[in-house]
Amino acid sequence: MTRRSRRALGAALEALTRRYGAAYLGTSALMFPRRYREPADQEVVGLLAACLAYGRVNLFAGAVEQILAALGEHPADAVRRFLPRRHSRRLAGFHYRLNRPADIAAALWALRRILEEFGSLKACFLAGYREEDGDIRPALTAFVDRITRTDLTPVFPHGVPSRGFRHLFPDPRAGGACKRLNLFLRWMVRPDDGLDLGLWPEVPPAKLIIPLDTHVARVARALGLTRLKSPGWRTAKAITEALKTFDPADPVRYDYALCRFGIVEGAGKGARLSVRAVLRHRPGDHP
Repeated sequence: MTRRSRRALGAALEALTRRYGAAYLGTSALMFPRRYREPADQEVVGLLAACLAYGRVNLFAGAVEQILAALGEHPADAVRRFLPRRHSRRLAGFHYRLNRPADIAAALWALRRILEEFGSLKACFLAGYREEDGDIRPALTAFVDRITRTDLTPVFPHGVPSRGFRHLFPDPRAGGACKRLNLFLRWMVRPDDGLDLGLWPEVPPAKLIIPLDTHVARVARALGLTRLKSPGWRTAKAITEALKTFDPADPVRYDYALCRFGIVEGAGKGARLSVRAVLRHRPGDHP
């Protein structure tokens, strides 16, 4: 990439970040933790909302709303008191794609056990975080292990987790992009800018990996941030490294705008997308 094209790409990225701000919060699962003021509630709701953020926003939003209605005004307190046999009936009728009531009950039970042991999701995550790690992957792996290795016999016979539960908490070692878990980390780690929450300042934003979904991947390839096509961790890492050219300390700050551009405007679908097109584009236009 030439110096001139790099400057143009940087300008395009900044233009997107200015364009897609809090006004587009309704197109993101981030709208759910943003409803709450207490960090404990924001953490719990953020993790549940992020884990269910697969498929179209207007579809998974209803699933998240059903869980929040079951948890009541203070979700973290409800999780701390959650007993599968007593409280699972509040989830009756829940059904979102791969997930059924038992999957959500198992997730709530696992989170209860985490909160009992560590006091908060942040403390649990930081227990596996090391400053010398190059990125967030080892800490995320330890975090997921602590959740998925919870004794789930109160929910599942013999404690064997369902496919739906495993889908909520994918193993970063498997090579997938772990989009939803990286999305949760972005919300927790990045400074409060009216979008992300900034609850975990102990973790540098430079360690984050972009939450890679089809929208971000499509726009990133069109802008020349990567040539990789496989939707895995390797591609997410490559895009993150490319974004460090423009902001080494906080490369993932571009994620929200890239994703909103892809979702709201259908960027790249049946159209030739380029840096020049992004610079000319205004919301509501078709790139």
